[in-house]
Formats: sequence, structure tokens, C-alpha cells
Amino acid sequence: MHLQLEKLYTYPIKSCKGIALTNTSIEAIGFAFDRSFAIINAQQKILTARENQKLLTIQPHIQNNALTLSTPKQSNISIDISYIPANTIEVGIFSDVASANIVGSETDDWLSHVLEEKCRLVSIDTTRLRKMKPKYNGLETDFISFSDIAPIHLISEASLADLNAKLDHSVTINRFRPNIVVSGCKAYEEDRWTHITIGNCEFEVTLKTPRCTFTTIDPLTTTVDSKQEPLRTMASYRKTNSTVDFGIYLKPTKMGRINNNDSIEAR
Repeated sequence: MHLQLEKLYTYPIKSCKGIALTNTSIEAIGFAFDRSFAIINAQQKILTARENQKLLTIQPHIQNNALTLSTPKQSNISIDISYIPANTIEVGIFSDVASANIVGSETDDWLSHVLEEKCRLVSIDTTRLRKMKPKYNGLETDFISFSDIAPIHLISEASLADLNAKLDHSVTINRFRPNIVVSGCKAYEEDRWTHITIGNCEFEVTLKTPRCTFTTIDPLTTTVDSKQEPLRTMASYRKTNSTVDFGIYLKPTKMGRINNNDSIEAR
């Protein structure tokens, strides 16, 4: 096995478009800025593309402490994120609760217009992070941002190629919103890994990634597949107990920076 690091992605706003990276800093809660923002509805629950597919039309960009949002049908909007007041609220995230800060009213009208419902932009409250749940192999000292389960998500190109060979219409890697994409291993070989080293950073594999209906949404057209693909096909051969697994979750155990030409080892 000769592993190669193929792609790195971060998703600054939960459920919005990702950003391809050439390098990133690794923090205890994952990639810098990954899922550090989210959009809440009028009931103060975090919106995902499962509820509003229009989220997938929003492209965030972060540079020099400015968060810029763009979408095909509206002018861009930028806000300064170097200082976000501690306007702390509790927001619902699935069946859980997260502590968040209201970013500011500048983006709220813009987002409400794009998503066609009243909503607000919030950032993760880093002073009161959610804990990784014990059922996902989280320890008392493991925390996450607005991520679903764990800090970092990895997929291999071989596993995607194997899945696409079983589908009538192939899907892209973006369906699965990975942070790390690797090549050079056999399909699903990542299922057996327990530890990964990238450059000087180290990661522990916490669990295989359980998939949901998010995978049935085409990130380019934002339409939901009428046949529930690729989830239906994955369920036919990747179902364990009550979950359909595809990819793996990682938590950092040694922080630093990684680059897309770094060496990568798995064991």
C-alpha cells in the first residue's frame, strides 16, 4: 500500500459548499474553520441541506478575517469575523444542543432571502464546545464544533470507485463531504485502520462514518434523488446493524499543519 493525500476540504458553514485546500492547520476539533459556522432557523435549530437544499448553493470563502458568502443569484456579502461579540445562545443540532454566538445582522437578511426562510448566522462558542459522544468512541476530553459526530472525515478514492461501479449513475466525492481524500489503498481498506499520520500530525480512527439521506442530494443541482441513491445501493452491501457506513471519522491526537503533498501512513 502506497497511500497518497489527494484532496483536502473544509466546510466553514455547516451544509454549505466546501473549500478545496492546499494546506490547513489541524486543531483539536479538526480543520481550521471547519463547521465553525452554521445557519439557524426561526426556532433556533441548525439548518442542514436535509431540510433546505438551497444551503448547497452558498459558497463561503475566508481570507484575512473576512467571511464572504456568494451564490449564483445574489451579490456577495462579506463580514469581519476577527471579532464576534459573545451574544451566546443555545441552538438545536439534531437531538443535541450547542452553544453558539450570533455573528451579526448583516448576513441575516441575505441568508433569509437565499434560503427563503427566516434565519441567522451563528459561530461556534469555543468556550463551551460539545463533547464527542461515548457511543461514537469519544472520551471526556474529545470535543467537536458543529460537526455531526467527530472532527474529521476521510474517504478513499478506491471506495468511491467501487461504489460507482455498482450505480447506474456515478456520484462525485462531494456527495460525502470529506475533509481528507486518499488514494493508493484498496476499496474499504480504511475500515481496518486505527491510526493515521499525515506529515507531523497524527490521528486516531474513531469509527466508520454512518451515512444518511444527505448523500441522496446532488450538490450541483441540489435535487434529491428519487430512488434514494446512492444510499439505497450502499445499504445493500455496507449496512452494519442499523447504520450504512462509508468512510471513516478521525480525531487529531497530534496537532500542527498538513499539506496536500505530505506523506501519509495508516496502520
